[in-house]
Amino acid sequence: MVQNLVDKGHKIHLYNRTESKMEPFKNTAHLHYSISSIAKACDIILSTVSDDKALEFISYSKDGLVENMKPGSVHVCLSTIAPSTVSLLNADYKNKEIDYITATVIGRPEAVRNRNLVVCYSGNTDKKEEVFDILKNLGGSKIFEFGDDPKSAAVVKVCNNFLIVAAIESIGEAFNLLEKAGVKQQAFYEMITDTIFSSPIYKNYGRIVIEKDYKEPAFTSQLGLKDTKLALGLADELSVPLPIADLIRNRFLINHNKGRKDWDWTSIIAVIEEENKK
Repeated sequence: MVQNLVDKGHKIHLYNRTESKMEPFKNTAHLHYSISSIAKACDIILSTVSDDKALEFISYSKDGLVENMKPGSVHVCLSTIAPSTVSLLNADYKNKEIDYITATVIGRPEAVRNRNLVVCYSGNTDKKEEVFDILKNLGGSKIFEFGDDPKSAAVVKVCNNFLIVAAIESIGEAFNLLEKAGVKQQAFYEMITDTIFSSPIYKNYGRIVIEKDYKEPAFTSQLGLKDTKLALGLADELSVPLPIADLIRNRFLINHNKGRKDWDWTSIIAVIEEENKK
């Protein structure tokens, strides 16, 4: 996403706690070595972090965004975060006269390279037009709006990722059943992806199952567990049963106990395959 912005001619400021990750951009971006430094320099900050704890750290630490961003500036969070966390953050940013926006992105690395990301957007800011231009230039091909409450897009992203992992579970079960019955998975894959399941989810993840290409992570099993827990947490808050998510959480836990937490999240299908070899 950073490279996409550079390619579009944006003069960007960049911070990463792992300094080596900024090295490729030393000639094309203004590098910062503290959160406070970039917070004071920019009117629009985009953040992408792995989980709620990381977002709370960059927001609430003494060096963080809440204490150091200018009034009237905007924090745009691209990450998948618990809706309850978003509500707390939004209130605290608002107290400092800072706008908080959720703009979570959907898409694997190839979607970033092809500028084909989907963005789930909610929140309120006078800088909306500028924010939209940035989101489009970083690779957002479609932006869907979900109102003025930043929590709404966070809910959408949690539910979206739950649908994806539920599809991964069903693909694994169906393909395993085919194999047990002696039917070629490839022929089935070609049929479903050329007809009623002609979508990126079934095309991409079905191919991974056939190739058994679980090791190289575009999205790790560890992050998959985190997102499944977010769905279960939201369901608990609202007293909504989510039995498939319970099953998938256990798949992830078994997968990690087998040393595969850093594999792609489709590796939970290996758990299904191993269970059915018994």
